Amino acid sequence: MNQQKSGAGKKEAEGFSLLEVLVATALMGLVLFAIIEVLASALRAQEASRTNTQAVLAAQKILEEFGDKDLARGHFTGKDGKFAYQVSLEPQFQAPYGPQDKQLVCSLLRVTLSWEERGKTKSVEFQTLRTTVQKKS
Repeated sequence: MNQQKSGAGKKEAEGFSLLEVLVATALMGLVLFAIIEVLASALRAQEASRTNTQAVLAAQKILEEFGDKDLARGHFTGKDGKFAYQVSLEPQFQAPYGPQDKQLVCSLLRVTLSWEERGKTKSVEFQTLRTTVQKKS
């Protein structure tokens, strides 16, 4: 606040000077800009998190589908919504099972999902071991 003196006596001016108003406005603008940037960053992070969660759910569904099927070694591809996936099934080891001519077969089931996000290709891979009882061949 400024005080001005006149020759006739003391007179106090009330209010802010133009410089004080400009500085306050500039500071408020900078703070507002920072807040907008933080909010935009939070929205981008939320979208990425949502997409990653959708990818995990899609991979879980694919693992369950292929885990229930009696499949031999192989590679499979497909699309689930915006996710392209590749599935590979590779036998890891076999062991005799019971008195009959059966065996335990342990296979590695691998699912790789990929998708486009903000102009970049993202991917995630999940693996699980699947054990089945099969007739000896």
